[in-house]
Amino acid sequence: ADLGAAGEPELPASDVVIHGAWVTSDPAMLGIHPAEYVAQNLRSLAAILEYAGRTRPHAFVFLSSSGVFSAHDGAGELNDGIQPTGTSPYAAAKRAAELLLPSALPPPTAVHVVRLGYLFGPGERARASRATVSLVGRLLEAARNGRPLVVPSDNPRRDWTFSQDLAPALDRLLTEAPRDHPAHLCSPHVRRDREWADLIASSVPDADLVPAAVPARPAKAPMVASDLPALGGFEWTTPEAGLELLLEAEAISS
Repeated sequence: ADLGAAGEPELPASDVVIHGAWVTSDPAMLGIHPAEYVAQNLRSLAAILEYAGRTRPHAFVFLSSSGVFSAHDGAGELNDGIQPTGTSPYAAAKRAAELLLPSALPPPTAVHVVRLGYLFGPGERARASRATVSLVGRLLEAARNGRPLVVPSDNPRRDWTFSQDLAPALDRLLTEAPRDHPAHLCSPHVRRDREWADLIASSVPDADLVPAAVPARPAKAPMVASDLPALGGFEWTTPEAGLELLLEAEAISS
């Protein structure tokens, strides 16, 4: 249901509300002004806040992003004590929501603000609100279609989380009290872009790897997971195991 649309039926109350809806495509790619981009995202946030304020859920989870950081933040890694300095419309809107939510939803609603890093997994699809899929998705698509696997020449390091790990991780996170600042919810697995390309090239027949001449743009440092007691011992899917699951699912569906 569109919470902001006139005539939509009122949604029933929920124990937990998770807000992840966000336009991630660059405003220029969408052909809109940055102000309209920010307004679109904050309108969806306002609608879900009105719903949560009316229904008083037990918990509210906001899915923020390591995109709040710039390429200059951190000294090789991004822990949750580093102040983000990202200035893109995406970063600014996400950061504004991070700061706003704890005050907007007082107790008894427990507000969990979590930052996600780089994700890969099944079901990735490009759409208007998210014009590109993950690096893993792009490399896999190139390999399937006989195109070269192109990686940036600076070969950046990135944290990678298998998307299907998020639901069980969030389920465990909700058993503990919210933190007083955004938590980094990500796996400990860090890989360079070239490592992903090599892995995919070795897994997909006839895939051809071609390093790019120049980097696309400076990449932010890998995010480091927060120390979350509820996630102690959580078994995060490795990139190698995640790729195997993706290829198995593809073989079954083809």
